[in-house]
Amino acid sequence: MNILITGASRGIGLAAARKLASKGHNVGLFDIDVPELGNALKHKSFKKSIKSKAILHGNLDVTSPEDWDTAIEQMTESFGGVDVLINNAGILITGELPETDLDKQLMLVDINCKGILIGCYKVAQQQKGDKYSKIINLSSASAIYGQPELAPYSASKFFVRGLTEALNIEFATRGIKVVDVMPLWVKTDMTKNVNVTSINRLGMHLTADDVAKTLYKIAIAPNHKLGKVHYTVGLPAKIFESLAQVTPSKITRWMNQKIGS
Repeated sequence: MNILITGASRGIGLAAARKLASKGHNVGLFDIDVPELGNALKHKSFKKSIKSKAILHGNLDVTSPEDWDTAIEQMTESFGGVDVLINNAGILITGELPETDLDKQLMLVDINCKGILIGCYKVAQQQKGDKYSKIINLSSASAIYGQPELAPYSASKFFVRGLTEALNIEFATRGIKVVDVMPLWVKTDMTKNVNVTSINRLGMHLTADDVAKTLYKIAIAPNHKLGKVHYTVGLPAKIFESLAQVTPSKITRWMNQKIGS
């Protein structure tokens, strides 16, 4: 299977790439930080894949349609196309909105929203529509209810959630499955030194490998085996999603207020 992963130089993207490569899949690792990608590929988990030419890597600014075209061309030349897209690239800015840097927040919207949308647009155009053709978007448990101290990030993940739900229906006629993964806080470079109330109260218990295991299972599964649209990772996220389905909005808001502020 041919899998394209964005934001693959570290964290969840890199963990997913290691897992998929170790199982013999063709993996394209793409990131805006190409030198870091080169360092990441020195890990022993890629040794066999590099030798068998089942790994490629390259530059990809997910906000650039032209970069997406180049990445897809590389995947097509090396592996024959893209079966699975793991739309992982994203950034996090925390703090009360008026106290944060507006340019950074706007960049967050570009990467977390436009980047995901462009990926879906570009990759779907060339996917075969067979039983493994799928797009896996990285959402977040913060898309269950808007979170204080990371409002734009939370909103960007609501965008990912909504886009995923819509394309899950729209792309069905193309034979492409679209789902998302919704972890709670994950220990990665992105969350290092992040200090927000929800982490202080809930902790940070997930690792990149925990999320990678879920991504791997979804990526290799035949589409007819994927009965859900949203796949939470970790018990707290599962509980929050279940409660949000049945709890009155006032109570849901009160719960999130207690957790996040």
